[in-house]
Amino acid sequence: MEHQHETQIRPGQRAQLPAAGDRRRLPLPSSASCYLNMIALVLIYLLLVTLVNRFWVGTALFGAFVMVFAVATKIKITMRSEPIIPSDLGFLSGGGGGGAGDVASFVTDDSRPLVNTAIAWLVWFVVICVILQCVDKRRAFIYCSWRHPIAGPKNIFGLICRILAPIVSVLLLISYAGVLSNPQAPQRKTLSKIGYSPTLWNVQQDAETNGALTTFLSLTRVKAMEDEPEYSQAAMQQIKNRYAQAADEINAQRSQNLTDNTVVMILSESFSDPNRVPNVHFGADPMPNIRALGQTTTSGLMLSPGYGGGTANIEFQQMTGLNMANFSDTLLSPYQQLVATRPKFYSFNQMWNEHCGDEYSTSCSIGYHPFKQFFYLRGVNYKKFGFSHLYTLDSDPKIAHGEAYVGPNGTKTEVSDEEAYKNVVEEIRTNTEQNKPSQYIQLITMQNHAPYPDLYGSENEFHGVNETPDTVPERGIIATYAKNVQRTDEATANFLNELDGIDKPITVVFYGDHLPGIYNTANADKNNALTLHETNYFIWSNRASASHDVKLPESDAAYTSSNYFMTQAAEHMNARISPYLALLDELHAEVPAMSRSVNAGVWSAKGEPTLLDDNGEVIDTNTLSSKAKQLLADYKMVQYDMSVGKNYLMDMGFMDIPKQ
Repeated sequence: MEHQHETQIRPGQRAQLPAAGDRRRLPLPSSASCYLNMIALVLIYLLLVTLVNRFWVGTALFGAFVMVFAVATKIKITMRSEPIIPSDLGFLSGGGGGGAGDVASFVTDDSRPLVNTAIAWLVWFVVICVILQCVDKRRAFIYCSWRHPIAGPKNIFGLICRILAPIVSVLLLISYAGVLSNPQAPQRKTLSKIGYSPTLWNVQQDAETNGALTTFLSLTRVKAMEDEPEYSQAAMQQIKNRYAQAADEINAQRSQNLTDNTVVMILSESFSDPNRVPNVHFGADPMPNIRALGQTTTSGLMLSPGYGGGTANIEFQQMTGLNMANFSDTLLSPYQQLVATRPKFYSFNQMWNEHCGDEYSTSCSIGYHPFKQFFYLRGVNYKKFGFSHLYTLDSDPKIAHGEAYVGPNGTKTEVSDEEAYKNVVEEIRTNTEQNKPSQYIQLITMQNHAPYPDLYGSENEFHGVNETPDTVPERGIIATYAKNVQRTDEATANFLNELDGIDKPITVVFYGDHLPGIYNTANADKNNALTLHETNYFIWSNRASASHDVKLPESDAAYTSSNYFMTQAAEHMNARISPYLALLDELHAEVPAMSRSVNAGVWSAKGEPTLLDDNGEVIDTNTLSSKAKQLLADYKMVQYDMSVGKNYLMDMGFMDIPKQ
């Protein structure tokens, strides 16, 4: 689930985070945070002093800034387990929902003593600075005479310095923020030597390690995509028209409505087949039920941009249909660096919101995650996506079934998949009993999240059937993981059986987000990179669905990436689609899977995105057909419009399914 970053985590090594319910504190700040924040504070102080050109007034403003930022960070970490980030500034302008009223609402009874004390200290500090300003004979920090700017060389030089000083200060601060947010910046080597180790998948941990101010600045400047010179409303209209026609042609052959089905998207944390990993093998199949599903329903392999981490990136692709391959290399985590900064963002669940209407708006899009909502800013982003609620361990109300699993040897670990599935089954049953419209349900599980302690002891039969060579030192932990996979397999089979008993069309899209970062031996061989980025997925419909027992042909299913799941699900259900899904449908036919690695070092010889054909072979971009090149170009332009552009396509109805 974690998002590994740069070279701080060695290949095959997994960053260890506290498990759900674990009350251990995250690592204390290193000396690096002192240096990094000192740089930022000096630059901010320099900016304020040169801007007002009064030493003590600038000092008072600086003290006020530091006090407000520190208190706000303390309050937010206490309430939401995350520091202040750039998107929070929307509250000040009303963009967060209500401006000053929303900001004041964060000052609870528990935090009021802290706020009152901070205000008292700040008032005294400002008063002292004002007194010192009056006592100090220097009226200006930089000599300047606005009345007689060119009276002499001294006045001219002072005027030039007065104008340039704040400009240079702003540029220095912006440049520093840019270096923090750009892994490719030459200056990053110097910061790395100081000890800068960004962990943006967990902003709280990043703030504790590098300092809250450093975290804030690192999220201020991200160029999500390179400029598209041809981007315009007219260009987007042409793309809309092109794929509206494609959608009409596809829809003429289909008979079902996508939103008449309840669709359950299951991101199964770190789920994959251990027997696919080179030099790893077990004499017993850890996932017989899910493997058997491949004979009767749509299934195959998914190309993941992550190994051992990067959950939210795969989730983002599945939720939006966009792909990390089109983003700039500086964009490491869309949830933190992109979605949180946009006024609105399209996601597929919004089709169900529109279908349900206002009467059932509280039950159309539901999310479940048996962990904390601050991870990847899910609590913020799911609201932006239009979910009525994301049920987590710390939400209000919190997830109903979220008890930690206790292994046979008494070790307590993550919430089991069996427990997580109960939330979905109960939600669908209640929805069906109340005769409500179909839903979009998102479940992100936690069972197979690292670390992998020996939960089972002698009850783990995979130790006895472990045919992995002794030369693989991690063979023991892999056996523990295999037992976890078996538990997921059994829980998933039972889950599908329960859905089979519900008289409502239900389609499940199940996929592993990435392999666990435990295969150190296999990961040491660069030739295994592709295999270590392929996970298992399937699309299944219950007996009440017209698509029960449908199995798409291998050319449409053998290989995919998570951005294609919704259009594949629509094909599986024989459901009509939007122009956007038509684009994804046609692109999937030409380029079945695409990805770029964001957390595992070398991905390809030149670092370019990897494209796979329907046989799982890497596509040489020089051999792409003209149609494939056109589709890729259109797809990139669509992603530009949705991510950094003006959202022309949303206003044009590009994401809307034609009414029947």
